[in-house]
Amino acid sequence: MQTRITARHFRAHPKLRQYASDRLAKLERYYDGITFAHIVLARNSGQVQGEYAEITLNVYRQKLAAEETAATHEEAIDRCVERLRRQIVKYKAKLRNNSKDVHH
Repeated sequence: MQTRITARHFRAHPKLRQYASDRLAKLERYYDGITFAHIVLARNSGQVQGEYAEITLNVYRQKLAAEETAATHEEAIDRCVERLRRQIVKYKAKLRNNSKDVHH
């Protein structure tokens, strides 16, 4: 899986980049067909205070995405990864069902 990390309006610390990569790598346990992941990290200003994370995954014929705002970037990343994990589980179930339909 290729991973790109974009930090908007701030410079992401190497530890934060590593944390994001490590958390994303755990998603490969659930589905190894993730081809590309893009993580966008930003400092939130405006109505919602906190740190913002958005993760987009490219999988076979589809994109899965999650975005979260939390007190820290790590927490926002964790929430995104959890949402994506649930999406991957559903996506794999659909794939399995579709492949069974093809054989009938």
